[in-house]
Amino acid sequence: MKDIAVVTGASGGIGRAVAKAIHEKSEGEIRVCLHCRGNQKSAEALRVEIPESFVVSADLSSAAGREALLDAVMKEGTPYILVNNAGVDKPHEPALQIEDASFDAIIGVNLKSPALLMRDFGKEMAASGSGVIVNVSSVLARTALVGSALYRASKAALEALTKQFAAELGPRGVRVNAVAPGFIQTPMTDSIAPEIKGKILSQIALGDFGAPEAVAQAVCHFIENDYLNGAILNVDGGMGL
Repeated sequence: MKDIAVVTGASGGIGRAVAKAIHEKSEGEIRVCLHCRGNQKSAEALRVEIPESFVVSADLSSAAGREALLDAVMKEGTPYILVNNAGVDKPHEPALQIEDASFDAIIGVNLKSPALLMRDFGKEMAASGSGVIVNVSSVLARTALVGSALYRASKAALEALTKQFAAELGPRGVRVNAVAPGFIQTPMTDSIAPEIKGKILSQIALGDFGAPEAVAQAVCHFIENDYLNGAILNVDGGMGL
């Protein structure tokens, strides 16, 4: 059985690009597990594009969903790559208007889920003596934006966990890093109001939103470079400067 690369949130713009890039870079030597939650039609369409890939639909904010994903992967092979890409950025609430339910929803998907997936898949990778985990953070982990208090907190904490897991799993042959995208051209950014989009663009040194493929290239760099561990790579066109 082949090694498996798990890409959570594979039906979205960044996840789709990452899954395709991993397949192409490995020249088919690594099978890709395409995780989705709800948008299974898009994931199935991607499965057709990536030979030998398979789709797992699961709610990763629940223990049952995470267990289902791990079980499905273990039946197909050995997990070698985990890309924690699945995330949510809504609801948008100013800091003084944060709701309890919003905290649970955003932290549950953006922090709890990747933390426990790193734990579970990390155990399997450590047992085999090798593996790579790449978390998808955000430029907003270090940049304030009204309405993104909880999202920002979840991504900042994810970067801290990235370094902690890197320290503890590194000696066991498993590297853990993170990419921090800026504003990327996806359906999510297409919905941004023109006046807000203009303000954001004025803060990006390169003057434009990035392509999902730029993030995918960064993820593959972490997979290929065997001396990168505990690093955070900004893919934001200079927005974080």
